[in-house]
Amino acid sequence: MCFLSCAIAAYAEGPLQFDAATVKQLASATGPGSSFMKGGPGTDDPGRVTIQKTALIDLLMKAFHVDYANVTCPDWIRGIGGPSYTFTATMPKDTSKHDFDLMFQKLLVEQFKITLRHEPKSFPAYDLVVAPGGPKLITSADQSDPTASDRHYGIPEMDSDGFAILPSGRGSTVASGPKGMHAIFQQYSMPEFAQYLRNFVTPLGDRTHYVIDKTGVAGRYDIRVKFDNRDSVIKAGPDVQAALSTQDPLGPGSGLPTIFKALEQQLGLRLVKTKDIPVDTLVIDHAEQMPVGN
Repeated sequence: MCFLSCAIAAYAEGPLQFDAATVKQLASATGPGSSFMKGGPGTDDPGRVTIQKTALIDLLMKAFHVDYANVTCPDWIRGIGGPSYTFTATMPKDTSKHDFDLMFQKLLVEQFKITLRHEPKSFPAYDLVVAPGGPKLITSADQSDPTASDRHYGIPEMDSDGFAILPSGRGSTVASGPKGMHAIFQQYSMPEFAQYLRNFVTPLGDRTHYVIDKTGVAGRYDIRVKFDNRDSVIKAGPDVQAALSTQDPLGPGSGLPTIFKALEQQLGLRLVKTKDIPVDTLVIDHAEQMPVGN
């Protein structure tokens, strides 16, 4: 898993650059408007990207394809007492995801005068395997590799079982509440599903554990799984619990199985603890809060 070291080594290669791009520091991180990201290669607006009201770490995570837990940096970069930013860029509509990443990395390094390096660390991991009896999966009607990025739906209509009703095509959403977690994934491969499971096998918001697909199951599937995430919230600690208390009270529990049991009972899959895996992480030694262009 050396993807990050390759990305860091490559960001300065070649003359690639956006047709136009701006990074602006916002006057207030708590002002009106919400955070969002839209556009870019693989979406229905490939020639323009907009990322609004976000911390620097979110831009770094997007550009270098790293997780929050895989970045070592000052607190302000994480948005803790630090500024928020808005990023916009235009590019040819046929720009590849690879070239977009290189341009984005180069822009951030230049605008924030970033000094960075990669550092290998070991992280806990699970293998996702097929449980005895075989998988219980619904094959997607469309088996083509989706060209659009995954779509997420904030408050979709729900069915009688508590699952979101999504339009056709690739997409995912998770409904969380006193009745447990109801997660739905459309047109997902097993490696993609395994990557998303990282959200559920560690304390809420942690993502320090990896899930590796070892099922050997090919194709794309429409997946529905319901489980109790109460244990994950408890392990996350009082700060996270307090933040969720008005939306997702712990209560007595939903009566649903844990994600580990739910996978086996509902999908015929199993998570097996395996040895730690080495992962390259991003270390930010220096960055300026004010972008050069401001």
